[in-house]
Amino acid sequence: MTDIDQLPDCELGCAAPREIANLFGHDAAIGQFDTARHSGRLHHAWMITGPKGVGKASFAYKAAISLLTGNQSDQVARQKVHAQAHPNLLTIRRPWDDKKKRWRGEITIDEVRRVPDFFSRSAGEAGWRIAIIDSMDEVNRNAANALLKTLEEPPDRGLLFLVTHSPGRLLPTIRSRCRQLDLRAPSIAETAGWLEAVHDVDAGDARAASDLAAGAPGRALSLIQSGAVALEQDVRGMMDRLPNWDGRASRRLAAKISTKARSKLRPHLYASLIRNTARLAKLAISDGRPPEPWLDAWRNIQTLESEADHVYLDAKQTALAAFSQIEAAARATR
Repeated sequence: MTDIDQLPDCELGCAAPREIANLFGHDAAIGQFDTARHSGRLHHAWMITGPKGVGKASFAYKAAISLLTGNQSDQVARQKVHAQAHPNLLTIRRPWDDKKKRWRGEITIDEVRRVPDFFSRSAGEAGWRIAIIDSMDEVNRNAANALLKTLEEPPDRGLLFLVTHSPGRLLPTIRSRCRQLDLRAPSIAETAGWLEAVHDVDAGDARAASDLAAGAPGRALSLIQSGAVALEQDVRGMMDRLPNWDGRASRRLAAKISTKARSKLRPHLYASLIRNTARLAKLAISDGRPPEPWLDAWRNIQTLESEADHVYLDAKQTALAAFSQIEAAARATR
């Protein structure tokens, strides 16, 4: 799979949000939106919040399709949305950088300016015009300001869905003009059962993925599909053997995530190392031992991850540097 094949709004190994028809775990939120829709007083802007991988974008598309059906069958509207060919639906997400051959790191003002332009035109088909921004966490400040006029002067039969993982970071002027709909993750047990029943995942892996994802269904499925669950088990096993350091295992894991095919595993490796160093710091405190070596490793690995992402450091060497932080902390706590 190339970078352009993996769309920026997709969890690795999952279907695109617009293609997910059966939304797991959000019947209450769907009911709230349907009640508002049938009341005749549908708010013009909805801020869809919740943890990453819980189904926020899928919810926005599902709600959009329910409005875009109009005089057509649900199937016709759904097919047009799936093909990204519905004239009354605009999706804003991070654009592709053809020069660098990767998705850009943010949604720019040029992308957001497409929203008022879209709403200024006549609808291609009778009914609603809907714009989905996925996600607002990736919209830079100038672009966020460019959205304010549309929020302040909503178009007739125009609707905005703003997807966000961190609503508190958005401009207060944006938050105040939106109705917030919070999508909560199902319980870990419920999501594990869904993975087993719907996606035929082994019970142990389903539970491990659900636990790592804090119950977020899309996130849990992505962890399974990407190999992140197996990676977490490898890291956890290696760290449970401390203070005995397995240099061969660390080199094997560094090599594993350094290939182009496994590049999507890199964030999971750093997340696992950060999570496990925090665990060992807490364990040290509970045992009356100094936690500083683990806290230092925790901070340094976060710095390495940030530098690797923004400066494009060599993947294998950066991973080995992260493992060296673990080794140093283990030596210091013997």
